[in-house]
Amino acid sequence: MNSWYGLVIGAVAFAVATIATADVTRLTLKVEGMTPTGCSSPPAIRGTMNSFPGVRKAEVSLELGQATVEFEPGHLDLEKLITTVERACQVKIIQLPTR
Repeated sequence: MNSWYGLVIGAVAFAVATIATADVTRLTLKVEGMTPTGCSSPPAIRGTMNSFPGVRKAEVSLELGQATVEFEPGHLDLEKLITTVERACQVKIIQLPTR
């Protein structure tokens, strides 16, 4: 039983260390066609983005017409994310140039 317990603790410690040390990239996207409510609203867009594998955090601003996505490079298919959000939320997303 002690070896099983040690294995579980070791696996959890490894997972936490992996998450804590993973590189995260922040990307700002322009979002056209957002509305205050409904499927084109910031909460709907944020929820769709946050459900994607590799996305750590998404924030959406109706006032700025932008979404900011924090993700793990190599773990996110950005084109698929954009296409999915555009279709599900009925908006147009434009990737802004990086600075």
